[in-house]
Order: sequence, then C-alpha cells, then structure tokens
Amino acid sequence: MILPGYEPRSATIPAKVDYELSLEYQLEKVIWCVEKFSKRLRDDRHPNDLENETYFLFDTLINNVSTLAEYYFSNVVYSLIGTILDKPKKIEFRGLDNSNYIDKKKDIFKKFKIGELTKGTDVEKKEYLNRCNECFDRYLEFIISGRYDILHEINNHIKHNVRLRGFWLKPGSSKDDFIKYHFLRFTKDHEFLFKDKIIKSLLSIDYDEASQDNFELIFKNGKYNSVKKHGRFIFFANDDVVYVRGPSGAGLTSNSIVKKSYQLCLEIIKTLISSKTGYITELEKLNYFKEVIEREDNKLTLI
Repeated sequence: MILPGYEPRSATIPAKVDYELSLEYQLEKVIWCVEKFSKRLRDDRHPNDLENETYFLFDTLINNVSTLAEYYFSNVVYSLIGTILDKPKKIEFRGLDNSNYIDKKKDIFKKFKIGELTKGTDVEKKEYLNRCNECFDRYLEFIISGRYDILHEINNHIKHNVRLRGFWLKPGSSKDDFIKYHFLRFTKDHEFLFKDKIIKSLLSIDYDEASQDNFELIFKNGKYNSVKKHGRFIFFANDDVVYVRGPSGAGLTSNSIVKKSYQLCLEIIKTLISSKTGYITELEKLNYFKEVIEREDNKLTLI
C-alpha cells in the first residue's frame, strides 16, 4: 500500500481484506473454468460446433474473466494505493477507457480521497499525489489499453440474452485442429448488440478484399496477418488472438478467449506480486497461480 502508515486507514481495512480475498477467489475460479472448459472442448462430440454442456462452461469462463477488472480495480483503490476515507464506499468499474480516462480518474480520486494526506507539508502532499497518479496509471494501463476489450464485448453479447454459437466441421478434421480452429461466429444480425469495437469492425470488412493473399487486418491494438483458409473462412492472427472472417460472419477462435483469459490473469497477478513485497502467505498463493497459468499457457497453440 502506498498510503503512509501514519495515515488513518482502520475504517477501510475490512473492505481491503474482503477485496483482496475476493480477487484471489476470482483468479482461482478463472483458472478452474479454463481447465474444465479445455477438457470438455477436447471431449466434445458435436459434429460442427459445441455441445450445450461445453458452452455452459464457456459462458461461465467468459463471464468470470470479464469481471476480473472490477475485482482488480477494488484492489487498486483499497489495497495497492489506499485511502483515508472514514468509511468504505462502493466501487463500480464502468466506462473507464482511453476516451474519458483523465476525467474519470479525477472523479475517482475525489470520491475515494486517493492522493490525499491528513499530515505533512504542502510539498510532501504534492509529491504523494503525484506518486498516486503515476501508480494508478501504471496499475490500470493494461485494463484501459483495449487489449482485453474483446472479452468484455463477448460477455456483453451474452448479457443481451443471446447465446453463443460457433463453427468447425469435425468430419475429416483432427481433434487438435478442431481445438485450435473452432471459433465463435457472429453475423450482421448480431451487429446491433456490439459497440463500435472489434466485432463490428470485423463484420464491416469487405469479404472479397479480406480474401486477397496480401490483406492485413489492422486494429488499434495490433496487426493480424492471414495465416489459414478453411473453406471460405479466413483466419488472421498475431501472437495473442486469431480472428476469423467468412462470407456472412466473423468471430474469433475459442482458444483465443482462453489465451486472453490467461494473459489478463497474469498481468493482474504480476502487478500484485510486485506491489505486495512482505506479504508472504499472499505472495505464495499468487506465485502458485502464476506458475499454473504460465505452464498451461505454454501448452496452448493458437495456430
């Protein structure tokens, strides 16, 4: 915690502890969901998609990983930085992105008294505020960067009362290819359910143009090269995600969701580890999570 030890904090300690334990629980739950979904994916017997039982686990994974940012944000305020509030306030992580970050951050600092001290000189208070600003930016950079927007997009799609559907024709395909290339598929009929981000951008791409051998898929957070064609479906990839464009739909591979889930967990865990020196029991658990995720992530093949 950045807040100096001599500052009042006893009123928010119970909330701090609850948020820390809840984040650990949520990280462990995401790890469990990935393990169960991956096993079920390998054993799935649907001829060209996934069985309902597999989607039950997939929905659960997507929902839980997309809420990780909310759990983590509570820890940023109450645990990593600290506050002099005389009683805890409810935290809501909504609408915080690069388009409104500065204004939203000011509101958050004011509401939760972040960067404020009750003691010290004006110079010390200014230095502390600057440090809180720098740390807040660093702790949240990967959240607001857009690297994990796709997880929130798909979770919001589910929340709009629409079930997920995907595709990969299993007959004539190996099990390993099915696991790598099964993809979630969205059509123009789903466009109204998405914000102007990745899925809408995929659906707006001209299919004939995307079919050209030298076509590159470019989004604000990366460039994706054509790596595979399967029937009329074109697969675009970088190190993190495999997107798919077909004549009447677009999407991304299921393994890309798993990859992104692992990456988000790791970014959160590494931030916590670097900020919690001296918390032996907590660090042991976080390092265990890190080892499990890195081991499983290294087994994951996107292409």
